[in-house]
Amino acid sequence: MSIAKELTRTDRRIFVTADTHFGHGAAIGIFARPYQSVAQMDDAMIDAINATVGSDDILVHLGDFLGPHEWTAETRARAEELRGRIACERIHLVRGNHDPRGEKHFDRLFDGVDDIVSARGIAGIDERLVLFHYPIEQWQGRPNGGFHLHGHVHGHGASLARRCDVGIDVAAHGGRPRELTALVAELRESAPTGFVRVG
Repeated sequence: MSIAKELTRTDRRIFVTADTHFGHGAAIGIFARPYQSVAQMDDAMIDAINATVGSDDILVHLGDFLGPHEWTAETRARAEELRGRIACERIHLVRGNHDPRGEKHFDRLFDGVDDIVSARGIAGIDERLVLFHYPIEQWQGRPNGGFHLHGHVHGHGASLARRCDVGIDVAAHGGRPRELTALVAELRESAPTGFVRVG
């Protein structure tokens, strides 16, 4: 089943996050993360996910689960160990620039892997949602009030109505995944009016 199909059919709560960069020591300095070591960083991110996302919920990770790595046996074992510590049973990945391609062992860590997800009806939300690792200025459904969630820019992207960086380095998120319906409700409140539905 495709990611979009599951997300439009499920009754489970859906959470979104991005840019964990597990195992990426340089991320501490580059993104000003408040940790003294990679182990401390990885532990804190897993604790934040497990404290927010229930085992029966769905987590949609919008890319860069790992930081930049060569895909070796050691990286594979570390990725499997990290995934095993996340209590949420169902994780979907929208692939980012640091997520390996063509590595079946990596893809099998997730319940679905895709490059982009675009659908109406996700979590019962009427508007179209476009889930993509990268921020874009024009997305499917935008003229009709659709929303675009992304990662990649680690809280440093330009502000644009109905678009949101869901990465863990966005201060407003407190390093935790966001529950999708609550996030979209916030985006609706902050978006300018004037969108006209055309389809």
